[in-house]
Amino acid sequence: MKSLTLVFFSLLSVSVFGQQNLFNVPSSDITPKAKPFFQQQLTIEADVVQLNSTFSFGLGKNMEVGVNLVGVNVNTTSAGSLIQTNTNSGNNPVFPFYLVNFQKAFELSDRHKLAIGTQTGFSQGGHFGSYNYLNLVSIIPTFKSKIITGIYYGTNTFLGSESRFPLISGNTRLGLQIGLEQPIIEDKLLFIAENISGLHNLGETTVGGAYYLNQHWVLSAGFQFSNPGSKTPEAVIIEFTYVPFSSESARK
Repeated sequence: MKSLTLVFFSLLSVSVFGQQNLFNVPSSDITPKAKPFFQQQLTIEADVVQLNSTFSFGLGKNMEVGVNLVGVNVNTTSAGSLIQTNTNSGNNPVFPFYLVNFQKAFELSDRHKLAIGTQTGFSQGGHFGSYNYLNLVSIIPTFKSKIITGIYYGTNTFLGSESRFPLISGNTRLGLQIGLEQPIIEDKLLFIAENISGLHNLGETTVGGAYYLNQHWVLSAGFQFSNPGSKTPEAVIIEFTYVPFSSESARK
């Protein structure tokens, strides 16, 4: 465990995020070797639709790598520019971000695994940003539940600043993230819930579900609630996901 923790913190300085998400919490599923994964997320607010795109490719040995484009804000009102950007690091978060993602999983048993991931890159204004995590994934066979508990470490440029109670002062944030996938109809319909702690722009709880349109395409939808006092906007989240595996193998 000490060695894995050292690996996690050593990754914090590597310019590489992302991967497959429940909604915002990484699911810690690994793309199979030589297979592609794609996810398109739409976060729908009152006057903005934010687009977040993820592509990953399986490397084998429980590793994957890919690219992300996050924070593309489309203005849905008649006023202002169609695409909104923020290059001012004095008013974090900055956006959009161009990122590289990497994830590695360690099988502890047939019911538990650790996953280390990082998504890091630069914003349109050239500002560095990063979101890194260490997740423990547990499977409860009786209910076929998947539970994710983890820690994250991210920059203010990516997450946004907190007005109070920061766990780490300065330009970084440390917090907890949890998630649940619960099959309602096996290989067809999942209940999903997640939380990311903090008062920054990703401090949220989202509740929703995922529906397998077929073996490879999944439609997910949920509602994002802001943590009390957080800067996260309340929004509807919709995701379209291509997976190269069946829903059953994804939960293993």
